[in-house]
Parts: sequence; C-alpha cells; structure tokens
Amino acid sequence: MTTSLSATPQTALKKHDRSDALQHARRLQPTGERPAWLGPRASLQPTKAELAWLSGLRDPAALEGLALPWWQMALPAMRNLVGSWITRSRTRRDLTQIDARTLRDAGISPGAAAFEAAQPFWQAPVALRDHPDNTNAAA
Repeated sequence: MTTSLSATPQTALKKHDRSDALQHARRLQPTGERPAWLGPRASLQPTKAELAWLSGLRDPAALEGLALPWWQMALPAMRNLVGSWITRSRTRRDLTQIDARTLRDAGISPGAAAFEAAQPFWQAPVALRDHPDNTNAAA
C-alpha cells in the first residue's frame, strides 16, 4: 500500500536572499515628513501661559545673560566665592587680635571667638552672639 503525498512546491529561500529585509528597510527610510504621532510642530515663540512665571520675579534682569557660555556665567560666581573666602580669612585673622575684654563688651565669649577663628576659610561663619534675631545661630 503506497500512499502518495502530494508535494506542494515551495520556493526555498536561500541564506543570501534578503528581499524581505530590503523591503523593510525601504519602509523605514526617512521621507522628510513629520510623523502623525508627533502632532503639529509647536511655534518657537513661548505663549503667555508659559511666561506667566516671569511676572512673579522681582528682578527680571536676573535672567539676562542666560544665553552666555557656561564658563562666562561661572566666572562671576567663582570670583564671588573666592572673595568671600578672602573676607572670611581676613575677618578670622582680625578676630584673633581682639582681646577678651573687648570681646565680652561686644557680647561675644572668648571661647566662641577662638572657635570661629580656628575654622577654615571655606566654612561659613557661625553666630558669635546669642541674639534672638540671629538666623545664623549654630544648633
């Protein structure tokens, strides 16, 4: 008993046949059109709603210069930082020259003055007096 199988002729793809990949690549080629899922292009000018936060600024001039390179914006900040370090160093050096009686007359304990004078220049100063309005009081 012989069974005959009907053989359907199939076109065998060879390993080097890349026709499907080429068709897929052609579909992915950029056409220069904006995809529909991105929506319409927004205008380059900001809307009034986007600029509403600017109305609360006291000094809009603070935003000037934001188009400068980063190093031109960083230089003034570095200059201010180094200037404050120099001022702290000079102040702490002068604090060591004041005698204990003058410090007590100013309401500063000599121990607090010695502690402040021993701090490195990069650390912010601590409050030397216990004054109720002093917001820089050490906790």
